[in-house]
Amino acid sequence: MKPKLSPTVLALAAITLSFAANALGQQARQDQQARHGFWFSAGLGYGTLGCQNCTGRAGGFSGNISLGGSLSQKVLLGVSSNGWVKSENGSTLTVTALTAAMRFYPSVTNGFFLLGGLGLGTVSADLSGFGSQSETGFGALIGLGYDIPLSHSVRLTPYWNGFAMNSSNADANVGQIGLGITVQ
Repeated sequence: MKPKLSPTVLALAAITLSFAANALGQQARQDQQARHGFWFSAGLGYGTLGCQNCTGRAGGFSGNISLGGSLSQKVLLGVSSNGWVKSENGSTLTVTALTAAMRFYPSVTNGFFLLGGLGLGTVSADLSGFGSQSETGFGALIGLGYDIPLSHSVRLTPYWNGFAMNSSNADANVGQIGLGITVQ
């Protein structure tokens, strides 16, 4: 005679398996987003430059490099260098910011992060035949991004950053969108 399983036993077994599968899936997501130790990130993209007295925005090549250490699963501290450049008719305009930065991940199982930093900013102009001039002042950085796991330690990171510089003689602000690689 074959033993019969009651519907209650089958339901309890299904619920137990469901909870176990969910727990394993959540652990796998946490492992993919594990943030610990040294980290490095670099990205390239497009940015637009503006200023207080500008009549429009100029587009150009943009990028960033960041590195640092993990304070916790949610907080990464480091240094970030962001830049924007445009060359036209023998002239080159460059805006950079070098900041002490923090990445904040609201969730340990999700790749979304917010970024902020303070430091130095520079705007430089190189005019062919006339030389170059630069101005350095206060720099600031804000941004957001999302880490998409490619492996346990490598993530594809689309991002948007805004960085700015301000001195007594000049100001500039850049909005940049790009795609980076984060290694941790």
